[in-house]
Amino acid sequence: MRLFNLFLRRAGVQAAPVRVPSSVSRLTVVCPRHILADVRKRIYQDFEAAGLSVANLLVDHAPQNEMATACVTVNCPPELRSVLMSQARQISAYPGVQRVQWGDRRHIALN
Repeated sequence: MRLFNLFLRRAGVQAAPVRVPSSVSRLTVVCPRHILADVRKRIYQDFEAAGLSVANLLVDHAPQNEMATACVTVNCPPELRSVLMSQARQISAYPGVQRVQWGDRRHIALN
């Protein structure tokens, strides 16, 4: 492998940059529309108290008329992943929350 890297350097090819783990995670929360405002407020408060930054929160209608989905994008450095997992478990324990899943509504996981 070292010989191959030497060959690439002499040929003028730069080595591939080291991939840094993504610091953005997304999770989707499904709950009834009438409690969505309370759930959003608790998400912002609890994540901020835990040292996590909510970058974006998109609200969409779920397939059922009375339900709503919220796609939460969180700036989370790798060393705070355990805190993020704990917060996701707390969200699922909120009264009225039907489901919490990793990824957004397009099912693209960025963990």
